[in-house]
Amino acid sequence: MFTTRLLVGALVSLGLTACSFAFTEHGAIVQSIVQAQHECVTYLNLPKHRLYQYLMYNYSNDAKTKQMLRCVGLILQWWKSDGTLNEHVLAQYFMPDTSDSDYYNRTYRCIERKAPVEDDLCSRAFETFQCYLQQYGELLNCPKVVPLSDERLTETMHFCLDVLDIPFSDFEQWTSSSELFLHTEPARCLLRCFTIRAGLYSDQHGPFADRFKLQFGAPKPDVFDNELEGDYCVARLRREGHDACSLAARSLYECYYFTDTLLPTFERILPLLRLVLHQPEVETAEME
Repeated sequence: MFTTRLLVGALVSLGLTACSFAFTEHGAIVQSIVQAQHECVTYLNLPKHRLYQYLMYNYSNDAKTKQMLRCVGLILQWWKSDGTLNEHVLAQYFMPDTSDSDYYNRTYRCIERKAPVEDDLCSRAFETFQCYLQQYGELLNCPKVVPLSDERLTETMHFCLDVLDIPFSDFEQWTSSSELFLHTEPARCLLRCFTIRAGLYSDQHGPFADRFKLQFGAPKPDVFDNELEGDYCVARLRREGHDACSLAARSLYECYYFTDTLLPTFERILPLLRLVLHQPEVETAEME
């Protein structure tokens, strides 16, 4: 028993400290499968020997393990509470074999067969993860950037409104039209603050294409697959000599599909932000 505890402790420590190069600045979150499993075992009050089994990729087909894997999916944002799979998020934790050209189709045939929509959510999360584990590729233990939930995105916007001393009513007005975030300096600076805080942008690099794709998915086929295209677009804007806020806002509009990525997000978090700030809902007629 003592030896087993030492082994579990060593494996958990290895999993929690591996890949220390992971990006952690501002509000971005990085986490590995192992770290999420450790959290979920704690939350669900499972015996420690279960954690050892999971570290060995031994996921027994029982109710507790199914609940644990759904918990992992919720933490890492590859599984939504309604049972929707964010496939681009889960895929980043696996490395397909370069000689395997059928891994994607094989994985989704497995999911269709083993995780039908009529099954309960825990079973579907369990079977979906098993299909990736068995068919997609090698499970990676390095921490990966976790997409921010709507609650964290709301906190990020709340922080930036507070830091920049911008009234909620201004943000509400700017969100009502796709062009208003370009029109004034406070709106442009709010965009810059939000995307920096969310780990999507830096003044030195510009927008991070991989994190945009992870957070929002691709609004169109092949979008964000070619980082050079976005980098070229941002470099062109840099040569025009814009100030920091204008460069950020124009980069997001012209190079990173603002109306398909950030604007729908702002529209979605607006009601949450209104609740946080205890703001009354404003009728559309009053805003015009």
